[in-house]
Amino acid sequence: MNDNESRGNLYLFTGLILGLAVGLLISLVISPVEFVDIDPSAMGEAYRNEYRLLIAQAFQSDGNLQRARERLALLREADPARSLAMQAQQLVGEGASPADARALALLAAALTNPQGIAFTPQPSPTLPPGEEAQTTREVGQAIFTPTPPLPTRTPVPTFTPRPTATPMRALDAPFVLESRQDVCDGSLPAGRLVIEVFDRDGNPMAGVPVQVVWGQNQTSLFYTGLAPEISPGYADFQMEAGVVYTLRVGAVSDTLNDLSVPACGGGVRVVFREGR
Repeated sequence: MNDNESRGNLYLFTGLILGLAVGLLISLVISPVEFVDIDPSAMGEAYRNEYRLLIAQAFQSDGNLQRARERLALLREADPARSLAMQAQQLVGEGASPADARALALLAAALTNPQGIAFTPQPSPTLPPGEEAQTTREVGQAIFTPTPPLPTRTPVPTFTPRPTATPMRALDAPFVLESRQDVCDGSLPAGRLVIEVFDRDGNPMAGVPVQVVWGQNQTSLFYTGLAPEISPGYADFQMEAGVVYTLRVGAVSDTLNDLSVPACGGGVRVVFREGR
């Protein structure tokens, strides 16, 4: 190989390196790729979690289950209710916002048992004088499509809410212990505490906070509805032998003390009903 041929190969190799460097500089720094209108099913898990939470919060506000189903269908998941319940459990385990976990649990329960979720109208909030109400965009519009400027509309004197667009009932009523039973027939695993919560009409209630306290102020907070395949009003907790637990259902209910693994080695089932 002569000198001219060696220099030619060197120039070729140098040009290749420079071309790669310039290409990377343009694609990563000068003009990086921007993803627009990406399909929800192609999103990473963190964005999918955010998308589910937005859908759950929208459902909690308007109660439109069909719209929530259509939005979740864009994720193309085999079992959307299970994905919502698992995300709610993850939030509870991480100590994240209880309101977010409750919204996810409510939607998971509604998908599994639409008749088990009760809605009731509540007064619309009053705006301060001089402020105008802002139009709320659809979740899909807010994430995936640009929103054109809204046309100017003539103000209307009144607003009549739709029957299907009412917020979730506030959990401001105490829950009353209806029954407590030691289960020794083997139908429950050893030490399993099962909590079932019903509203005043006898429907299972999802999204009700359940708090268990034991030992030196050790606390576990979780929600009904995280196992929608069993019941929207179902929750459970695993007790340890020789430990005494205190249970509270809801925010203003009395505590249930002296809960422990039964002498038979079975589980405990308690049923609470919303007070009137």
